[in-house]
Amino acid sequence: MGRRGYSSRLSSNATASVKNVFHIRQLMMLWSLLFAQACAPSRSESLIGGDIRPPMLIEARQESAQKLVFAFDEPVRFDSRNVQVQPQGISVEAEASDSEVKMQLEPAPRPGDPIVISGAFEDACGNSTRIQVQFTAFNDHPARLTLTEVQPGKNSSKKAPHRDYIEFLVLESGNLGGMTVQWASTTKLMSYAFPACEVRRGEVLVLHLAPEGIPEEKDETGTDLGLSGGIDASAAGRDFWSLAGGLPDTSGAVCLFVREGGAVMDGLFYSDQAKSGAIESAKLTSLVQALADAGLWKVSRPAAWEDGVRWKPSTSKPLSRIDTKAQGAEWWTIGESGSQTPGIHAQ
Repeated sequence: MGRRGYSSRLSSNATASVKNVFHIRQLMMLWSLLFAQACAPSRSESLIGGDIRPPMLIEARQESAQKLVFAFDEPVRFDSRNVQVQPQGISVEAEASDSEVKMQLEPAPRPGDPIVISGAFEDACGNSTRIQVQFTAFNDHPARLTLTEVQPGKNSSKKAPHRDYIEFLVLESGNLGGMTVQWASTTKLMSYAFPACEVRRGEVLVLHLAPEGIPEEKDETGTDLGLSGGIDASAAGRDFWSLAGGLPDTSGAVCLFVREGGAVMDGLFYSDQAKSGAIESAKLTSLVQALADAGLWKVSRPAAWEDGVRWKPSTSKPLSRIDTKAQGAEWWTIGESGSQTPGIHAQ
């Protein structure tokens, strides 16, 4: 009897436990279903597991020198203490509005300086993603420049050596920071971004594209225009040096952009007079077409070699602008041998 009574009590308790477990499992399944409905954005995700995909950054853009916007593919939240900026000395205030995060930098970074923003962002289900984005600081007061002289090749003359350069005249005062020069041959596309530097109307700039790598070759971002040495450097102009690569010797294009990905400000397309027909190079055509789209150059459809400044390539002769207020191939000429004047062309 004792054993049967004990057995009966055990059976009764076990039944109650099974019922409790059953109810708990029901509640867990119901909670999981509700969680899945709230957090599962796609059919491919588990119904029970819910949203396990972290938010994705789909766009990062600068709206001004101090305003940045990060756009995600879903609403996000974050701890502002975990949003960091490099270089040091710049603070950031950030707020989320639906799927966008708007940031305010204080103080404004120098135009053209590299900025790195990093931080962790999560969605409503707690899925987190960490991002790191690099910008070139926005220049909200860019100078207005125009090309005036181009030396496409290296002249090894002992009396008057010259190396690849592009000369610019400052038409309107402003800052150079982040202004971008691109040049292309049929096989290569090269790029250079100016550092932060205030320039005045009437100044002449020389961008040297084939430096020798000597210590005297220095960017002149301050008031001392005699700071730089090297071939083609001149105290009459402001010198900058690029390691991106030289200009094409025979045929090429140059584009000056207000900033990377921004509007085209000026440019040049030159071509070997021995070439004819359509240009069969995507790299070169992209710059030629950019000039055409900006209304700065007349281009055939498709773009052809005949659209360029036609010349018989020579390392001893520069390409010179006839009129800085006019655009197109007809406003360029081939200079005489030895007529290069980097830094003093417009004086």
